[in-house]
Amino acid sequence: MLNKNILSAKIHGMPVVVYVGLSIPVILGVVTGSLGTDIMSIIGMLYVIGILFSWLGDKIPIWNNWIGGGSMLAMMAPSFLVYTKVIPEKYSEAITYFFDDMSFLNFYIIVLIMGSLLTVDSKMLVKTLKRCGPVFAAAVFGAVIFGIISGNLVGKPIGDTLAYYVLPNLGGGNGSGAVPMSQIFEQVTGTSKDTYYSTAIAILTLGSTIALVSGVVLHRIGQLFPKYAGDGKSLLKNTVTGTEDLEEEIVKPSRLDIANSFMIAIGFYALANLFGKIILPDIFGVIIHPFAYLILFLTLANVFNILPKNLSYGAEALSDFIGGKMGPMVFAGIGVALLDFGDFVTAITFENIFLSFMIILGVIVGAGVMSHFVGFHIIDGIIVAGLTCSNRGDSADVILLTATNRLPLLPYAQVISKLGGAIILALSSIVFAQFF
Repeated sequence: MLNKNILSAKIHGMPVVVYVGLSIPVILGVVTGSLGTDIMSIIGMLYVIGILFSWLGDKIPIWNNWIGGGSMLAMMAPSFLVYTKVIPEKYSEAITYFFDDMSFLNFYIIVLIMGSLLTVDSKMLVKTLKRCGPVFAAAVFGAVIFGIISGNLVGKPIGDTLAYYVLPNLGGGNGSGAVPMSQIFEQVTGTSKDTYYSTAIAILTLGSTIALVSGVVLHRIGQLFPKYAGDGKSLLKNTVTGTEDLEEEIVKPSRLDIANSFMIAIGFYALANLFGKIILPDIFGVIIHPFAYLILFLTLANVFNILPKNLSYGAEALSDFIGGKMGPMVFAGIGVALLDFGDFVTAITFENIFLSFMIILGVIVGAGVMSHFVGFHIIDGIIVAGLTCSNRGDSADVILLTATNRLPLLPYAQVISKLGGAIILALSSIVFAQFF
């Protein structure tokens, strides 16, 4: 009976025996060093690791429902394997090059955004984006108030609390948040940027983890009390959007339509980079990230029906495949390339945990209250327009929204993360000048 159960068991849709049989050569290749560092080898290695830990994360009690499930373990476990040097350095460096220098993560996110924005109802899209700003502002206000109060309780000066705890957790991540923030700190104060960055990245890593776990807990609460959560595809309540009356034309895309989606992604991405890097890189001194332009142009394409329906739904089909089926591989890559387990360990002190938790709690309260007033599902508004702004950026957005079954809402999260992060950077110079 046991043998029959093993033979019939499946992991990621394939029989366990097939998965094990295909994984053994990959593992032996890593151990012996015979596996290369080319794209095929790297993707294969990440699939083996990601599928295993994603499957385990969905099976482990408590972890599966309250800590983040498969997506969280598929990210954390590989990071730990790098930290303990179980994954050889040559492979971790190759994975980092693939995800960071070759920007595979950007490709993944662009495809997800494209598929979501081109097929969502245009009226609902515009209404939602207009309401995201106030929710983000309320989240920032809540973070500042809760941060100052908690900092005072542990004897932290207001300036230190804002500079080293609140700002890093709201800056939109590492590359577009903590890094430029440290440069601003050096310009304004004259103190080395490395001094600021080492503290900021540790706090950001801890805060991002707390934000993720908080999102999963809120998702669970939403399952227990459905009136506070939506379907994971819309932020707006039906009573506001009237989505129950929409009759959308659904088109079944051909394989050629799906293949042509790559051309759509490339064209819009190139246009976004032209504006973000050459034509209009900033507006009144606020740097506009190319992703913000990407979202703007895709939104306009939807609103004005620029693309044929079959191509739009081809983009959605590609997005569903990339986002749904390649997820474990991507999460494993994020863990190896972008999550430093050492930073996470360094940040674990009572004071840091307390302050970071209170700041995230402030984000939750602020975003939750404003979500109610603007007509968002409260839990969805908190997660998408609040918690995604309190993490390590693009990769953390994907992990959080996947763990909470809200990946179709990624475009809204990206809008707030990028534009909100730019605003926080502008505010950081004021804070640094005032308190240092």
